[in-house]
Amino acid sequence: IKGIGFNLDKDIPHQSTITNITLTNNTDNTSNASGTEIEGLTVSNIFLASRISSAYALDDIVIKNCRASVVAGRVDIDNLLIVDTWPNIIEFFRRVTNSEIRNNLIASRITMGSITASSLIITNNIIFGTVSKSSVGDNLIIQNNNFIGTRLNTDAFGNMRDAVIANNIFYGRTPSITAAGNSSSTNFQRNIFTNNLSYETGNNELPPSGGGVGNSGDGNIEGNSPLFVNVPLLNTWAEDYDFTLQASSPALNAGSDGSDIGISGGPYAWTESNFSLNTTPLPTIQIFNTTTVINPGDDLSVRVKAKGN
Repeated sequence: IKGIGFNLDKDIPHQSTITNITLTNNTDNTSNASGTEIEGLTVSNIFLASRISSAYALDDIVIKNCRASVVAGRVDIDNLLIVDTWPNIIEFFRRVTNSEIRNNLIASRITMGSITASSLIITNNIIFGTVSKSSVGDNLIIQNNNFIGTRLNTDAFGNMRDAVIANNIFYGRTPSITAAGNSSSTNFQRNIFTNNLSYETGNNELPPSGGGVGNSGDGNIEGNSPLFVNVPLLNTWAEDYDFTLQASSPALNAGSDGSDIGISGGPYAWTESNFSLNTTPLPTIQIFNTTTVINPGDDLSVRVKAKGN
């Protein structure tokens, strides 16, 4: 299911808009919507099953270059990719495995329930909210994200257990489950913090202080500005924000892999300085100009500017 995209660079930029999309199974569960690709759409919600449906499984789902929240109801998800997308929320109510959430702008939160989140990677996202996981003893990697929030007044995590948290920038958003940085032993434990940077949060300490049991880490940079070109300490997004690291930034080449801390490093580094997603995966006529009135028998003079995919 493909549309033109949501961040368009063309004349009269009409978007491809749908209210909701629900991927589901048939009544006897002999087939389902596995293998679906959704690209270039503005959607209120993409439901991976409804919350009230009978439990089943979906796999090989791609959501790309969309503006949409993604909610996985009573369904086990395997091999999901959410990329170049602008969701308000991403929610999983059951198991999610072998999946990636990368290069997105997360406006509010990513939430995983008490069902297993195994081999899930959350990487190279700009996050204006929280990431929460209630399950224990499984494999979640949170790396090279920029967590952005209001100074001293926002937190980066809800419940979080057994996660590898590496190479992230916490900019105004406290790397804990409260803005003050305290963490309870039941909701925030056994997380490994490696080569992260914190600045102007409610508590810059890495790993976070408080009652959390078994949180550990090294190589972190506490209380130093990442020296973005232009990003205020606010909990809101604007198109003129520029996440480029200045030449003297302590985040440059300081990640555990030798690349930058934050979205300009890691496995899917952003090459643009701001949130400039692909306008569309399809070739696009950006400008089409002609005269207002063409009389019968006259030559037609047309100016076309196009952009390849």
